Amino acid sequence: MVVIKSKVREEIVSVARKVFTRNGFKKTTMDQIAEATGMGKSSIYYYFPGKEEIFKAVVLKEAQELKKRLDKIVLTSDSPLERLKDYIFFRLNHVRTLGNFYAALSEESLGQMEFIHKIRRKFEQDELEMLKGILEEGMRQGIFQLSSASVGSIAILTMMKGLELPLLLDEKHKTDRREQLDDLIRVLFYGILKR
Repeated sequence: MVVIKSKVREEIVSVARKVFTRNGFKKTTMDQIAEATGMGKSSIYYYFPGKEEIFKAVVLKEAQELKKRLDKIVLTSDSPLERLKDYIFFRLNHVRTLGNFYAALSEESLGQMEFIHKIRRKFEQDELEMLKGILEEGMRQGIFQLSSASVGSIAILTMMKGLELPLLLDEKHKTDRREQLDDLIRVLFYGILKR
């Protein structure tokens, strides 16, 4: 019985994810989720107390997916510089593909929900730890010259949040994103002063 209940919950989360992505949290109703799942609304309430709990499950699922993908991305190279480039490229191009998680990270109105605040803090801490590890390895190898990997990771994460603006994610620049990334890395690592 527990296995069946778990599978039904997973199915509800999977379907609700699409509904939330299409409509956003505020405009999504329990009726829409019930209709999309092919279940009655009372059946949905059997598995989840309300829309907020379903959204929480959706966002947590997307956060887990993103964490797995980020972990895999930063382990594809032994070079700290390449790992950092891969992280930045992935962060710029793929965080937005997880629409509900991205909304949880960026929409101010959702930040009022306590679980969203916790998810944001957890994701930020995970990213800071990942970046700190990359920077520390680069410092050990003599590639990066920093006085503090912690401060460096905060600076990079702050920059990444600022770059989530549509400026660099604009569809018309999609074909030359790797080139944009190289320019971004040059500015980040070497500044704009002529050497």
